[in-house]
Amino acid sequence: MRGPIPEELREGVGPHVYGCDICQDVCPWNSRAPVTHDPAFAAAPFSLVDVAGMDEAGFREQFRESPISRAKYAGLLRNAAVAMGNLDAEQYRRPLTELAEHADPVVQEHAAWALHSTEHGDTT
Repeated sequence: MRGPIPEELREGVGPHVYGCDICQDVCPWNSRAPVTHDPAFAAAPFSLVDVAGMDEAGFREQFRESPISRAKYAGLLRNAAVAMGNLDAEQYRRPLTELAEHADPVVQEHAAWALHSTEHGDTT
């Protein structure tokens, strides 16, 4: 989804920043796929704090050959802000405060929402 995520849907995002893993988990075709331990198929771990602190060049470098690149830089930051707001953890206050000053107004708005959510202990 491009642009703002409607507030009534943000809680449902949970701690996720991109939906590919969920789609892979629930896809009926994948129930018959063999499990692999090949490291080439392992997910690259990254933290929400790392995503929030990433600049656009870092985003392009890390995700250029990944489906995550379709989210675009600002879209990934928007999603990270929502995930941080849903997790309601003190460790996210600094990165959310920084995202609330981001050049993209959609990122700013979602970070402000997440900060408000963490201040009030809810995501409604």
